[in-house]
Parts: sequence; C-alpha cells; structure tokens
Amino acid sequence: MSIDIHAHIVSEALVGELAGQLPEIAPRVEGAGRDRFFVYPSGRRSGPIVPGMFDLGSRLADMDQQGVGMQALSVPPTHFFYDLAPDRAAVAAVLHNDDMVATARSRPDRFVVLATLPLQAPDAAVAEIERLVPEPLVVGVELATNVAGRNLDDPALSEVWGALARAGMPVVLHPDNPMGGSRIEKYFLHNLVGLPTDTTLAAACLMFGGVLESHPGLRVGLVHGGGFLPYQIGRLVHGWKVRREPKVHLQVSPADLLERFWFDTVTHDPLSLQFLLERVGPDRLCLGSDDPFDMADPDPAGSVRRVIGDQALRDRVLEATPRRFLTRLPQA
Repeated sequence: MSIDIHAHIVSEALVGELAGQLPEIAPRVEGAGRDRFFVYPSGRRSGPIVPGMFDLGSRLADMDQQGVGMQALSVPPTHFFYDLAPDRAAVAAVLHNDDMVATARSRPDRFVVLATLPLQAPDAAVAEIERLVPEPLVVGVELATNVAGRNLDDPALSEVWGALARAGMPVVLHPDNPMGGSRIEKYFLHNLVGLPTDTTLAAACLMFGGVLESHPGLRVGLVHGGGFLPYQIGRLVHGWKVRREPKVHLQVSPADLLERFWFDTVTHDPLSLQFLLERVGPDRLCLGSDDPFDMADPDPAGSVRRVIGDQALRDRVLEATPRRFLTRLPQA
C-alpha cells in the first residue's frame, strides 16, 4: 500500500463549524466545480480547489487513480492561523483536528491524521498534544515553518518540542508565510521560491538552534523535497566548521543531524528526485503528493516508479519508509 505523507483537507462541515464558532477566520467558497477558491476574511485567496477537498468519494477515486492507498491528512497552510488570539487558536486547532479524525474514522483503512497545533499558545499546544495522544489515528503533527514570523528555535516552543518527543509523534513541517516581502510578490514566487526557502530556514533553525540536539527523539519531515536543504547541506557544514556563530547552540556537525530529517518526493523533476534519493537514501524518502492543489504531483506514485527501477527500493519509498515515519515512537 502506497502511503502519502503530504495531503491536505478542509471539509465542508469544517467550513460550517468555523463560520459558526470562529467567523473571523472562516473562509467562504467562491466558484464551482474545479474552479472553486477559499476566500478568507483577511483577503487571502487559496485555490483552485478540486472536488476531492470536500467530497470523500472524489478524493478516494483520485487516490485510486494515483496509486495511493493511504493519505496522512493535514490542514493546508492557510489554516495554521498563527495570528489568532491564543484562546481562539486553541478552539481552531480542536475543530480542525476533530474534523480530520472524523474523516479518518470513516475510512481508517485509507486515512490517518497529522494534527495541527496552536503554536502561538505553547501551553495550549501541549494540551492539544496530550488530548490527542489516546487517538490512534493521529500519527503525528503538521506545523508551519515559522510562527507568524518567529523561527522554530524560539525558546517559547521548547515545551512543545519536548511534548512531541515524549509522545513520539513525527513532525511534518509545511512552509507558510515565507520571508522575502515584496521581492517575492510577483510571478507566484512566494510559492515557487519562498516556500522551499522557508523550509530550508526552518530546518537550519532546528539544527543550529539546538532543538534537535535537545530532543533526540524528535523526527522531522520536510515537504517539497526538503526545500534546498539536501542541496545546500554542504554549505551549512562548512559554515559550522569555519564560523563561530553556528556553534553557539550546536555541538555537532549539521551533517550528523541530516538523518533526523525525512523528505517527501514532491520535486516535480526526475533528476531532482534521483539526487534526493542518492543524498538521503530510501530510508529517509517518503511518498508525497501535496494533494489536492494545483502544485501537487498529479501522479506521485508514478513519479517514484519512473525514477526507481528496483522494486524493493521503490517499495521502501512508497510504503515502508512512510509507514515507519508515521509510526509513533513514545519516549520514556
């Protein structure tokens, strides 16, 4: 069974719940068919949204066509809502997580959940982790690469990282709110360049900020092929060797921490995917799709098959590695 670690969902029922309880963030749906968009009170517009976002039958049909047996469901980045007041953010996280769990319970053979957390409210985030620990369909969490502009090595997040490590929950980082300002407003560059850049920045902060060393049980997945990290790890290692600034919190080489990261296959290029396979190996590479957006890989399993000819190796990337990554490993 191929397992996709990178797939998003916002159900129609959840949109209604948000409208009733959190109207300040609830999107309205504009358009019809495959030309629907989420439009948020902030003015942010997201889409186009295919029917599989709302209709479970359409999603399952798409998965079957793509050769995907199971998806790890997560919110799209427009639903992190890290700018909400802490009490409202806690409510938003519960609504999103309960809705995803309900979807997974309807087809536990096809779906598991990567929960969202209110990172702007660390105490509430820890409480949400603890609330979700008894739910076996919640296999981990998906977090943004920054918290409303704050990097992930912010000391305020220390208890959250500790709680995740104790729960053994893997963390998938999804980029949002990328740095760059007006320089990346044109040409869709906020997505094409900004998002992989922010993934690289987040990974570097987890390494150089000492987060990974402080929490040795923490496992981190990077989407979109890991941004630029696999290609630029040599630069990070060299800088750590020759400069004092990267050594403030990091006692080991960044190369020693690369194995703490997992990577999805969403590279949109066979040569890039081949490089990624050679760089991190099949035991750190997981099938991903970015379903159901237009930037998704429309044939994720096929992309893997076209690059990896050896069936045993291919099966590791399609199933064994994502299954292992999405398995909780609680720490004593």
